[in-house]
Amino acid sequence: MKSVKTIHGGNKIIAGSVISSTVLLSFIFSSVFFNNEPSIDKEAFAAISPYIASGTTRVMTFISFLGKHSFLIPANLLLILVFMLLKKKWMAVRVVLISLSSLGLMSLLKNLLKRQRPPDPLIEGITNFSFPSGHAFMSMAFYGLLIWFTIVSSKNKWQKNSIIIFLSALILAISFSRIYLRVHYATDVVAGLLIGFLWLIACLFIIQKIESRFINKS
Repeated sequence: MKSVKTIHGGNKIIAGSVISSTVLLSFIFSSVFFNNEPSIDKEAFAAISPYIASGTTRVMTFISFLGKHSFLIPANLLLILVFMLLKKKWMAVRVVLISLSSLGLMSLLKNLLKRQRPPDPLIEGITNFSFPSGHAFMSMAFYGLLIWFTIVSSKNKWQKNSIIIFLSALILAISFSRIYLRVHYATDVVAGLLIGFLWLIACLFIIQKIESRFINKS
């Protein structure tokens, strides 16, 4: 009975998070594309501006790298290899499908919406569009999947909570670094996190259904 209550409670939390995320994402989308540019974007840059320094910029550039494709592609491949070696085939399938579909959705949204980047970035080499933040989106997809795996597999409560807190802080740090470096507006970043979360939940739900069907047939 306790496990049933725990599962039911977890489902209610997920459902509430999905609804809240959808409402907030709708508000951000409306503010960015149908109303005037949201004031939060200017206010975020203004709040960060006094703290910009060369040393901090180097730290933020490194943190940002942890959400970049040149880091996440090898990280995803390594994770797939680890799960295959551990004979966790369906976890490897999750990594493949979530990473590829997230990349495709992110690219599609950027090219459909075509929001221009903020002026005066602190780093060079940024060429694609701004909305949503790819770093926030892909970090949520990759590190969020690791959080999910930790929740369902770790039996040590202290270890589980430590990993979840660390990965959650890393997602937020990567996301914040994009605003600090002036390569994304705050609304780009929040939208990236929300879309990444919603897409991750949808993918996990669909893959779980597919896995259950395969197991029942075998």
